[in-house]
Amino acid sequence: MSFKSFYVLLLASLSLVTCKKDMVESDENFAFLGGEIINPNSNYIVLMKSHKVIDTITLDKHNRFSYKLTDFKSGLYNFYDGHEQQFILLQLKDSLLLRLNTIEFDESLVYTGIGAKENNYLMEMFLENEREDNENKTLIMSQLDPIPFQEKLNAMKEEKLKRLNKFIKKNKTTKLFNKMAKANINYRYYSSKEFYPFANYSKSELDMFNSLPDNFYDYRKEIDYNDELLKDYPPYNNFLKFHINNIALQEHLKHSDDTNYDEDSIDYNLDKIAAIDNNINNEYKKNSLLYYTMIHYIRISKDTDGYDELYKSFNEKCTNSKLKENAFHIVNSYKRLKPGLKIPTVDLLDKEEKDIELLKLIKKPTVIFFWNKKNKSYIVDVHKRAQELEKKYPEVLFLSINTDSISFQEQANILKRHKVAIKNEYRFKFPKKAKAILSISPITNVFLINGKQKIVNPKSNMFNIGFEKELLGVINQ
Repeated sequence: MSFKSFYVLLLASLSLVTCKKDMVESDENFAFLGGEIINPNSNYIVLMKSHKVIDTITLDKHNRFSYKLTDFKSGLYNFYDGHEQQFILLQLKDSLLLRLNTIEFDESLVYTGIGAKENNYLMEMFLENEREDNENKTLIMSQLDPIPFQEKLNAMKEEKLKRLNKFIKKNKTTKLFNKMAKANINYRYYSSKEFYPFANYSKSELDMFNSLPDNFYDYRKEIDYNDELLKDYPPYNNFLKFHINNIALQEHLKHSDDTNYDEDSIDYNLDKIAAIDNNINNEYKKNSLLYYTMIHYIRISKDTDGYDELYKSFNEKCTNSKLKENAFHIVNSYKRLKPGLKIPTVDLLDKEEKDIELLKLIKKPTVIFFWNKKNKSYIVDVHKRAQELEKKYPEVLFLSINTDSISFQEQANILKRHKVAIKNEYRFKFPKKAKAILSISPITNVFLINGKQKIVNPKSNMFNIGFEKELLGVINQ
């Protein structure tokens, strides 16, 4: 059955259901979501809103699904296929079908039905933003002086708003869609301006702040820190993170001797916690930003004493008991990864599906890097970098570990598809447990281990400028 036939059949089925209802019932709050998943990662999808599961929907034998949401509230939802997720705008009485191929998840995702035009437009915006990020457009523009930077950025914003207004006029879109789409453009623009002082390499952050035009941050007067509709929207959330970083740094520079941005300074991170507490009133948003700040610091800093100090401030301000408990466990997990301690052992699977302990593989200086199938460009980049380093430092073992719940054949197919050589490739036997033990987040974290199986750095990065110097230090131990 073609996707078009499937769509017609689903709409016909939905019509039969609604025809049986009387006029009062026909006005109920509902929306319909269905679709087809090609090359599914699992036999289900999970539908969520604000990180809460609405339902787990099983795929049929044709990898299709249909689901009616009742007692429905329009807004931003997201669906998860067991490996990847994407946001979707569902509005009252939408009848929306999606189709995607998990091999090219975002790029293949298309919608048909009532609500499709809006969601396809939002998806196009998402992919355009992704391309700009991959091309480092904002970073490149940020090397300009403030005024030409502002002019170029504003021109990009106005061009996107012009396109959007044309689409809105042609399709008579809803107020909710208009708000989401404009927020996508505006908050990307705001984020770039918040990022600017950190990204310009010509001056220190203190000098950069002092050189900005007086109107550079005028848009801050329009910001709603507690927007309920946007609280889960990535462009809005990314802006808030950049913005908190920025205003906290400006405050930090007032009472410290620093002139430059130091991301893992405990005093600066305490200022970030205070900035969130002072500016955000929405409890859900405040708790999520507090948690993000706490976890980000733990993952970049080697100062284990600072973990406890920041956790104390976080714990006083956060009202979500689950987030507090998670942060507590992560703090203690990273303490187990303190340099000088032996790396915790976890169970791996090799290419023959045989069990092997991580520790048994480490008999000389070792670099352990991780990857998952979601980060497509990183798969190529990290393997290429490992091969380059392996040629220069043959005395070092480079171990590659996949963090997905997949078979070796799937693992090999992914690597072959990206034209990556398969060497010293393993995967976790129990991914969830292993990722918790080794605190693997972000995926770019690399473990440097010496020949005695002791941790030298659990948070290194093969792409950092100082990595080879760090690697030579391990070799010469």
